Amino acid sequence: MKIKKLTRPLIAAAASLTLGVTLLPTTFAQAAENTPDGSSSDKAAASCYEIKQNDPESKSGAYWLFTPEMEAPARFYCDQETDGGGWVMLGRGREGWTEDYQGKGNPADLANNPDGTDAFSPVQLDSKTVDALMGGQSPSDLEDGLLFKRATNAEGTQWQNAYAKRMNQQNWTWALAAFAQWSDIRFDNPPGLGLDTNYATSKGSVGNWDNRYNALVFKANRDTNWLNGFTFGYYVRGSNTPTTHLWSKTGNTAMAFTQLYARPKLTQDNAGFETIADTGLGAEQQRALPSSFSSRMEWRTSLETGTGNVGEMNTQVQAITQVGDTVFTGGDFKNLVSRSGETVDQRFLAGFNVKDGQLVRSFMPKFNGQIKALEGLSNGKLAVGGEFTQVNGEDVTGFVVLDPVTGEIDRTFDWKVENRLASDVARVRTIQEANGYLYIGGAFTHVKGNTSSAFEYSRNAARFNMSNGSVDWNWNPEFNGTVNGISAGDDNENVYAAGYFSTNRGERAWKLANMNTTTGYNKMPWDWKLSYYSAAQGDRAGFQFDVQDAGSTVWAGGAEHLIAQYNKSDLSRSYSAITKNGGDFQDLFRDKKNGIIYGSCHCENWAYEGADTHDNPEATTYEINRIRMVGAWDETTGKFLQDFNPMLTGQRGNGIWESFVDSEGVLWVGGDISKTLGTSGTQDTVGFARYAPRDITPSAAPSNLQVATADGKDQLSWTSGTKGATDYQVLRNDRVIATVTGGKTTYEVDHQDGARYFVRSVDNAGNYSETTPVATAPAAPEETPAPVDEPTQEPTEEATQPAEEATQPAEEPTPAPVAEEEKDQSGEIIAAGSQWDYLVNAFTTPADWKNTDTTVTGWQQGKAPLGWGTAPVETVIPGEGTTQPASIYVRKSVTIDKPENYSKLVIKVRSDDGSVLYVNGKEVNRDNMVAAPRPIYAASLAMSIKSDEDAQNNWITVEVPASDLQAGKNTIALSVHAQDRWGIGASASFDLSADLQK
Repeated sequence: MKIKKLTRPLIAAAASLTLGVTLLPTTFAQAAENTPDGSSSDKAAASCYEIKQNDPESKSGAYWLFTPEMEAPARFYCDQETDGGGWVMLGRGREGWTEDYQGKGNPADLANNPDGTDAFSPVQLDSKTVDALMGGQSPSDLEDGLLFKRATNAEGTQWQNAYAKRMNQQNWTWALAAFAQWSDIRFDNPPGLGLDTNYATSKGSVGNWDNRYNALVFKANRDTNWLNGFTFGYYVRGSNTPTTHLWSKTGNTAMAFTQLYARPKLTQDNAGFETIADTGLGAEQQRALPSSFSSRMEWRTSLETGTGNVGEMNTQVQAITQVGDTVFTGGDFKNLVSRSGETVDQRFLAGFNVKDGQLVRSFMPKFNGQIKALEGLSNGKLAVGGEFTQVNGEDVTGFVVLDPVTGEIDRTFDWKVENRLASDVARVRTIQEANGYLYIGGAFTHVKGNTSSAFEYSRNAARFNMSNGSVDWNWNPEFNGTVNGISAGDDNENVYAAGYFSTNRGERAWKLANMNTTTGYNKMPWDWKLSYYSAAQGDRAGFQFDVQDAGSTVWAGGAEHLIAQYNKSDLSRSYSAITKNGGDFQDLFRDKKNGIIYGSCHCENWAYEGADTHDNPEATTYEINRIRMVGAWDETTGKFLQDFNPMLTGQRGNGIWESFVDSEGVLWVGGDISKTLGTSGTQDTVGFARYAPRDITPSAAPSNLQVATADGKDQLSWTSGTKGATDYQVLRNDRVIATVTGGKTTYEVDHQDGARYFVRSVDNAGNYSETTPVATAPAAPEETPAPVDEPTQEPTEEATQPAEEATQPAEEPTPAPVAEEEKDQSGEIIAAGSQWDYLVNAFTTPADWKNTDTTVTGWQQGKAPLGWGTAPVETVIPGEGTTQPASIYVRKSVTIDKPENYSKLVIKVRSDDGSVLYVNGKEVNRDNMVAAPRPIYAASLAMSIKSDEDAQNNWITVEVPASDLQAGKNTIALSVHAQDRWGIGASASFDLSADLQK
C-alpha cells in the first residue's frame, strides 16, 4: 500500500491524551523487546490495524498510537472485533454532533468512555488528528471506507454495521451534512432487521434507501431538535428519553447512538518514518494565521442601519482601512455601542485605536449616506467613497478625502467625481493606491483632478497622480457597468477590475477585466467560465464583486458562489471553489506578508474545493470544508487553510463585505455580523469583529542533553533555555516517546543499549524549538547480585484499648404545643436566576403543558437566564450552528397559602426575542408575538429581533390580580420564541422574577 505523505501540517492530536505537540519525520529502529504493541507511549503502534496484525488475540480497548504526522503518541480506542478488527474510533455520540473542523469534546473520552448512556454526548477528534491517524492517506483512498456502528434498539443491545466510502475528499473534515458523493455502501443488519444490503453509489449525506434501517443520513431537522447526528429513516421510531439509544424529539426519524471508525493500515514499515540526523531537527512554527476566536468586543455598531434600508447592499460595515494608529470602519450603521453599553450617535464612519480597539472620539465626520470604500493614503490622509451627497454639511458627492484625526475635509487635492447619466448620482465603490496612483471604481462618468477645473470623461474607473493630484488623462477605461473592485499589481504591469460590466471601451470584458497601465484598455482577453448561466439573467450573469492581484496570480470572487484563482501569464484558471448552501463572494483581501487571501461571502455552510459549477459542485470537488462567511486561502497554491475557521453569524444573512489586516497583524472583518464565537463564548460583535494573530514563536531550545544508565533505566537531563516553566518533548530512536511538563528537565525510561535521544521545547500553540543534538545511551553495566541477609523477626506487643462506656442522653421534656402564626408571604416569591423546568421545541407536547395540574415528565431543569445564542446565559440550551431551537417552554410552581390576603402578583420578565406568559394555565401577556387570539405553537417565531441589550435592560412588568391565584400550588409558565430559528446569531433566552404584594 502506498502512503501519501502530508506537507508537514501541525496538528492538535488528541490533546488531552498527551501534552505533546509536534509533527515528526522519523524512522523506527527500536529493539525487539520494545515491540510497538500500543501498551505505552514509548511502545506506540502506527495503527490499530498494526496491533491486530501483531497480536491477533488483542481485544478492543484503548491503545497508544503514533504516526509521522502526529505531534506525539496518544491513546485511542481500537475496535479489534468488528470485521477483523483494526478500526480506530474517530467519534461517537447520539445527538449534537458538529461539522466544525476542530471536532468536539475531550478526545480522551473516546479512549476512556467509548459507549454506554454516559457516552451519548458527542466527542469527535480534531480533523488534523484524523488526518494524522491516516498517515497522509486520503479518506477517499481508505481501502475499507468508514464504519458506522449504530445501535438499532433503545437498550443498545443490537447493532448495525454500516460501511461507506467517502469520495472526493483529500483531507478529513466533519462536513458530513454536505451534499456529497459516497460509494460502496453496505448495511450489515442484526437479526430481525432484514437482509444485509449493498449499494454502489450515493449522493447526499450519506443516503436513504428504504426510510427504515437502510438509511444513513447525517442531518438536523425538526425531528432531531435541529441537532446533528446519524439518523435512520423516517419510520424508525425513537423517543425523547435520556437513556435511549434511539433518540428523537418527535418520535420519528430515530437518531442512533453511533460510533464512527476508520481502518488505516499503517505499520512501522509503510508509515514513512525517517531518520533524524545527529545534529537534530530544526525549529518548527505554526503558519501565521488569525485565531479562530474573536477578540473581546470593545465597540460595535448598531443593528439598525443609518439609512433605514436593510437589503444586502446596506450592511453595517463594508469598508475598513488604517491610517496611523487608527483603524476606520465604514458602512451603513446608525450609531456605535460600547462594551459597557454607552451609545454614541455616530453614523456611517468611525475610527478605533489599533492597539486597544477603543473609539477615537476626535474623529466624528458627518455623512448623509453609506460608505462603500476606504483607503489610507501615503500622504497620511483618508480617502472615502460611497453613496453620500453631503460631508460635514458641505455638498460632496460619492468621493472625499478626510483628515484622519479631526474628520474634517482635506483640501490638499480638489478631487471630484460626477455621474452625468440621467437620474443617477456618482458612487465610488472601490479605492486603491498603488505605484504612485490612486485608482477609483464605481458608478460615475467624469472626474476632476487638482491641476485643472475641467472634468475628464472616464466611465466607472479612473486614476489620480499622487504627486500632484492630477487626473491621469492617458489612462482612460470605459466600462459599461459599475466597477465593484479594482486591484493594481505591484509589478506596475497590470490593473484588474471586477463588476457588473460586459465591455471596456467596446471590447468584451465580461465582469472581469485585465487592463494595461498606460491607457486602461484591455491588455488581454479574460474569458473565464461562469459557474452558472441563465438566459434570464442576461448581462448580469456572473457578476463579480472583487478582484485581487496576488503576485504571480490574480483572484476573483462573485456570482454564483464562486471564488477563483487565475494565472497572470494567460489568465487561465488554476483553482476554484463553490460555496453551498451559501452565497456569492463579496470581498477579497491579500495579506501580502503572510501569503494569504481572505475571501468573504454570504455563506454559512460548505466550500467545495475544486468545484466550478453552482448546481453540482460535488461532482468535481476534491474536498468539502466548513465555512462561515470568511475563509483563508494560500495565495500561491490555492489551498483552503482549515486552521482558520471562525464562527460568525448575521442578522439577515447578508454576509461579510470587507476584511483587512492591521499593523498589529489583527484581522478585521465587517458586514452583516451580529454574533461571533470568542474565547469566552458568544459575543455581540455587531457590524465588525477582530481576530488577533495566533502565537507562532517557538520557545527557546534546551541544551546540554545528557544520558546516564542505572538500575535498568536511561536517565535523561538537560538545561532549559527559558526562565519560565516549559514543556519538553523527548524523542528516542527518531520518534516522540514522551512529553515532560511543568518545567521539569529530567526524564527516565527503560534502558535500551545505544538508544538515540533528542529533546526540544514545545508550547500549547503548536510551536517547537530545534532539538538538542543526539545523545546516545551507554551500554548497561553488568550487575553482580549482592548477598541477601535473612531478616530476624522482632517480637511485637499489641496494645489493648479499653472499651468506651456508652452514655445515654437524658430525656428532655416535651414542649407544650404552640399556636402557629399566620405566615406572611408578601415579597419576592420567585427570584431572578431561579431554577426552572424547561423543554425545547415542544412540538408534540399537549396543550395543557402550562396548567397547574399537569404532571411534568421528560423536562430538564436549569437556572435562568436560560437560553442559547446569548451571553451571559446561566443554562445554555445545546444547538449547533444553524440548528438552534425555535422555542423554549419553561414552568415553575410556587405555593401561596392564602391568596385572598394579597392584592396582586407582580411579574417582571425579560425575553429574547418574544414570549407568552401564563399563570395557572391562563394567558396573561404576549411580548413581541402575534396578537391574541391567534394561537401560539412551538414553531411560532417572534415578530422581530430583539437585541440582547434590549432584552436585558427592558424588563416587562405584568400585574396578575390575586383573584387569578389559588390556594396551594400556582404555576408560572412561559413559552420563549426566537425570531430566527436558522442562524447561530439568532437567540432565545429569558429570566423572570415574581413579587407577591398586599
